[in-house]
Amino acid sequence: MHGTLRDIALYYDVMDLWTRWNAGFRSFSGREAQAIHRWLTNPVSGEFSPRTIHQIMLGLDFARHGSISALDAGCGYGGSMLAFHAALGGRWHGMTISRRQYAAGRAAARRKGVTGAVSFALASFDQPQPATYDLVYAIESLIHSADPQHTIGNLVRALRPGGSFVIVDDMPVDDVPEASRADLAAFQRLWRCPAMPSANAWCAHLAAAGCEVVGVQDLSPLMRPRTTPEIAQAIGEVAARRRWRDRVGLRRIGEAETGGLLLERMHREGAVEYKLIEARKVAP
Repeated sequence: MHGTLRDIALYYDVMDLWTRWNAGFRSFSGREAQAIHRWLTNPVSGEFSPRTIHQIMLGLDFARHGSISALDAGCGYGGSMLAFHAALGGRWHGMTISRRQYAAGRAAARRKGVTGAVSFALASFDQPQPATYDLVYAIESLIHSADPQHTIGNLVRALRPGGSFVIVDDMPVDDVPEASRADLAAFQRLWRCPAMPSANAWCAHLAAAGCEVVGVQDLSPLMRPRTTPEIAQAIGEVAARRRWRDRVGLRRIGEAETGGLLLERMHREGAVEYKLIEARKVAP
């Protein structure tokens, strides 16, 4: 594992440790729910939950075809795989580079008695995979790719012809306002997101890899960002805590919190959107 991947893996491992010590951080980390996803308002029930994205995805085309074989590229604790398996059956395989997420996910699958259908690999989404999947999806994970075009090409090769590819992530607008560019650069550094393509760039990478984009949904209206003054106050409070945390080896905690607040501010200001892209691999 090269230096960048080691850093990202350690970043998530430290997040996992911090949730064990800090109850207030658990909803951010997603460890207890096995899902590190953006909280969204469910358009039907009105519930504000990290599970909303699962309900939205279950309305996509892939969910209408019965039992499937799927690859979760950057599965975290495996919450999405467990939720989709409960709804659809099939076989679900996930990859994470965090040893702690890998161990926690496997333990959750054992507790639920689904280890034969929900499996985990300690691996990068840039590692070659067999072309045996009906679905490849990535929820808030491909943002860490250092080479998105390579990542997409590798994952599309794992799809059978006609298979679905779904990306859900934070995506900057094509022309980021000048006032938000410093926040974007700081966020990318703090959250280890070196490239961070726009939705149009992701669509171009999918097309170049042999996929037809069949839909793009902007889920940003389902979010509930705080006001700009509230976010600024929270950033100041995190900065004050970082004065001692950084000195005791908790630098990555402060980076995660600060990055999350910068992301929230960019969503509030319309510089970043939370989007879902659905594509289908074109038969040769």
